[in-house]
Amino acid sequence: MMAEEWPIGSAPADPSDAPARGAGRDRLATVRADFFLSAGDRLTEQERALMTAMLHCLIGDIADELRAALPSGVAAANDDRNLAIVEALSSAKLLDRGILVRMLLRRADEERIATAAKARSGRRDARVLQALVSHDSGAISAAAMSLILARGRRRDRFGQCLLQFDDLPPDEAAAIAQIVAAALRRDLVGLAHASDRDQLLAAAVDDMVARYDRANGFEELTAILVDLLEDEGHLSDELIVSAAMEGEMTFVAQALARRSGLGGEVATDELLSASEQRVMTLLRIAGVRRDLAARLLAAIGDLLGIVDPGSAIATFDSMGEAEVEDARSWLGADVAYRSAVARLEQS
Repeated sequence: MMAEEWPIGSAPADPSDAPARGAGRDRLATVRADFFLSAGDRLTEQERALMTAMLHCLIGDIADELRAALPSGVAAANDDRNLAIVEALSSAKLLDRGILVRMLLRRADEERIATAAKARSGRRDARVLQALVSHDSGAISAAAMSLILARGRRRDRFGQCLLQFDDLPPDEAAAIAQIVAAALRRDLVGLAHASDRDQLLAAAVDDMVARYDRANGFEELTAILVDLLEDEGHLSDELIVSAAMEGEMTFVAQALARRSGLGGEVATDELLSASEQRVMTLLRIAGVRRDLAARLLAAIGDLLGIVDPGSAIATFDSMGEAEVEDARSWLGADVAYRSAVARLEQS
């Protein structure tokens, strides 16, 4: 049975009703980039739809929070205004930010893998995390419950995955709040001077940033649970692979990060790299047993972009201890250093 693509929107009933599209030089650069983009690099319709929905909800939530911090009657009430804000910011390329787009794409990847893994297992709930709620350790139980509740808050009423303000890194969260405030500036009514609008919006941003709590971010809550499990000796290979088979990629990445001494961002990038070499290297660095690595590959290897489990496990076996330690040292280096080395090697 062929997979069905998620439509972004229905086509016009009558082709003549379709909006006019420019065909001249103004669109040439964009069209050339899109036309020659390889199929492997192009977003699928599912990814585009999910990333778009997450972005709209994130920007809309930030806009609503900023409006709520303004004096009553200053901001014009308009339910459709959030969509206009997203369109205005997108047109001005103010949302074309590497960190933001990277988080949207990562969350879309995690959602894709989780959905497919649960479909294979026939389980709709996350049994691994739910089992931790009844753990003998009160701290682990509380951390697992906090994570499950956080996941629930990151779903809309249709079950759609969401990205929240606290999920963003601190600098990115502050920058996006300022960007959304700039889009709200024209909506402030009844103010005689531009300086009044700027001061009110600055105060609203300061209030929102002051309430930002990185500890409430989904990755941070997952890292807290993983740290408690490791500290109490319960972060086993079996637990990690069981979570992987349920599509719990955030948990798996944070667990492998803790076991390998790497940062969570680094481990997530390696795990979702769709590279046989990089994924196997991460598992070796984390000390995952061969039999459990093979189970993971058999269950969700294709979802991670590994098309040949036999070749992947051969890569796992071929890595010597010196090679593993070299990889650990390289991945543990600062990302700016690694990027600079890569650029120098390319040039």
